[in-house]
Amino acid sequence: MQSWIWAVSPKHYPALVRTETFALRQVGRAALAEVRPGDVVFAYLSGKKVLAGLFEVTSLPFEDHTPLGPGLTHPHRVRVRPVVTLSEETWVPYEAFASKLDAAQTQGSFRGVVQRVLYPLPSVDAKVLEFLVRTREAVDLDELLAAYDAFQATREQTASAPPVQVEEPPLGYRADAPFDRATALDALHAALLAEGYWYEPWQVATYVTALRTKPFVILAGVTGIGKSKLPQLVAQLTGGTAEVVPVQPRWMDSGDVIGYADLQNRFHPGAVLRAAAQARKHPEQHQVVVLDEMNVAKVGDYLAEVLSRMEQRRPDGAGWTTPALLPPDPTRVGEWSDVGMPSNLALVGTVNIDEDGQRLSRKVLDRAFALELEAPDLSHWPASTAPVAPTPWPSAAWQPRGLRLADLTDLAEDEHAAVQRALGALSAANAILRPARFDIAFRTRDEVCLFVLHAHDTPDAFRTAAVDPLDLALLMKLLPRLHGAATDAAFHDALAALLAWAANGVPSAEVRTADHLTTAWVQQQRPVAFSGTHFPRTTARLCLMWERLQTQRYASFWR
Repeated sequence: MQSWIWAVSPKHYPALVRTETFALRQVGRAALAEVRPGDVVFAYLSGKKVLAGLFEVTSLPFEDHTPLGPGLTHPHRVRVRPVVTLSEETWVPYEAFASKLDAAQTQGSFRGVVQRVLYPLPSVDAKVLEFLVRTREAVDLDELLAAYDAFQATREQTASAPPVQVEEPPLGYRADAPFDRATALDALHAALLAEGYWYEPWQVATYVTALRTKPFVILAGVTGIGKSKLPQLVAQLTGGTAEVVPVQPRWMDSGDVIGYADLQNRFHPGAVLRAAAQARKHPEQHQVVVLDEMNVAKVGDYLAEVLSRMEQRRPDGAGWTTPALLPPDPTRVGEWSDVGMPSNLALVGTVNIDEDGQRLSRKVLDRAFALELEAPDLSHWPASTAPVAPTPWPSAAWQPRGLRLADLTDLAEDEHAAVQRALGALSAANAILRPARFDIAFRTRDEVCLFVLHAHDTPDAFRTAAVDPLDLALLMKLLPRLHGAATDAAFHDALAALLAWAANGVPSAEVRTADHLTTAWVQQQRPVAFSGTHFPRTTARLCLMWERLQTQRYASFWR
């Protein structure tokens, strides 16, 4: 019999106890493969830092995507029987045992134990925890003394007995090899070079991270920079698919993206609806629809229904789903009526910033990550090599850790710190933008925090070029919404204050401060990243916008 400590979210613990099922998402799957009926599990509530109960395993590990509670779809599970479930008043604080466990010494700290989610305990550690749990439980003296005697006997046996090698029969459950996101990104960039295309590693990482965070990304840049090619190549080299759909100026409603009925009442599905149906049939494959030159028509006119459904995403067993793309119609039946967007489908729109087009509305920009591909270093000339075989990414690799900030649980200390830093920056920026009516809403807040958290999974992809993911998130989510005339005093002051804050961390609406920063930026040859500032890329773009406001009397992110 093996004893385990299982780090559980306090939010999920009541549902796990009620269903007598312990579950995990990803971390800890290899350890779960070793769990057997009769094993003992100690429930550690990671957010509360307490020991809450003792359970006996009653089944082999299995996989099931049926929700155990709201937002609790962790698929890797095992059945348990409660032995001791302590009331909240009697939970055992980790200070009472963390320093006493041999496992903590092995992992360097108790934090190293719980970060594994599921960890096998030495027998003496198990007796320590059982003794503490029994002490907190209302038991009679004889039972308490028996637990103490067992603890003492185990300590003596552990000190004197030689290690025993045990042969165990194979289990039907085997954890898949974990997806190494950092290695996969490195391989993807190498494959792009082998294909003869040059993108900075951080640009590829930003695109992938943004698409994982929100299944709608806008790629902007000058003509021929590779906006439509990037999603096609990434899909090809990760085992997915990408369909390029050229947007037409005549698109004035959702007929071409969702579908329409002709005069004979025959239904013709649109490009997004067809892609959604195809993605639903192949849930293991990630699929992308590229809306090429999406702003030659009014995006809000033809994409409104799709964007509305996207904001109605809800968790399901394999990720998330949306309501049906088609509006309810009792006269319409058939294969298209219940098709929603599945979690393995994403939209990417391309925008040429060197050509006139329809202005993207704030409603559209608030629902997307707007990534501008920078002008390339024309000296890069990667030679094509032998074709590279795709390295398939599992569909789960594209899934976010949550749909909202409230979904985030069990964050490590450094992850929590990254989210808190993002929240602090957003609160400061919101105080500057609110008087000009460019307030930051909950959706933007959540998506910035999720992007920063997802970027935290592949830090080297950003660190090698000294690119701050929070700087990128502010650039992609806040600045594209800003536009106004020099005669608009509120916009003028907000832009000046935001520029000073992005550069120095202190907002200042004084014109001379903005002018001084912009002059220094010009002297650096107008770089896309203004070195020596708090948020270099955000500061550089704000300098460009301030310069336009002074010379052209109007400024926006796009031109």
